[in-house]
Amino acid sequence: MRAAVLALMLTTAAPAGALEPIVGAGQELETRIDADFDRDGTQDIAYITASDDTRNLYVTLAGSESEYLPLEPYPLGPGDLSFAKDVLVFEDLTGGTTAYSTTRRYRYDAEAGRMRLIGFDTTVYSRTYAHDGFELSWNLVTGKLITRELHLNEKGGDAAYDPIIEKTTIRKSGKVWLFDTPDPEELMEQVRGR
Repeated sequence: MRAAVLALMLTTAAPAGALEPIVGAGQELETRIDADFDRDGTQDIAYITASDDTRNLYVTLAGSESEYLPLEPYPLGPGDLSFAKDVLVFEDLTGGTTAYSTTRRYRYDAEAGRMRLIGFDTTVYSRTYAHDGFELSWNLVTGKLITRELHLNEKGGDAAYDPIIEKTTIRKSGKVWLFDTPDPEELMEQVRGR
């Protein structure tokens, strides 16, 4: 399936004058999106490259050097990139039977001339329903952090997990740039105090 998705992406024509991804030897293009991230009237590009043991998210603004974020090299499917309301959204699913479903949101920061992390949501859960889960939603602009403990649903119904304990706190940070985006597993451990 991954090969079919990649073939479809590679045959999709980029807009005229669009930047082209730089894909090195032994790498393949996992996904890409062309959009005007910095609202200067020119197309920019975001894309993910992958090889046997590396995977990176790149964002290139027209006339600037690429910024990149190293990613978990073994995803459970291709990452998804979208852009709406001036926000670049990157959704990714990584792990194994214990999985991390993560959504990262970036907005162009005109003062710094680069992409800033403004939102981070991640959920850890068992794909085989072997253990409880946990999720967090962090708005880096306001600092608002919502966490939920997820317990396996033993009452029946469609939901695999029941959110039973929700907490809202403030976790302030300075501006976090794309290349400094936290790893989902590490952030989860920090927030949970492990």
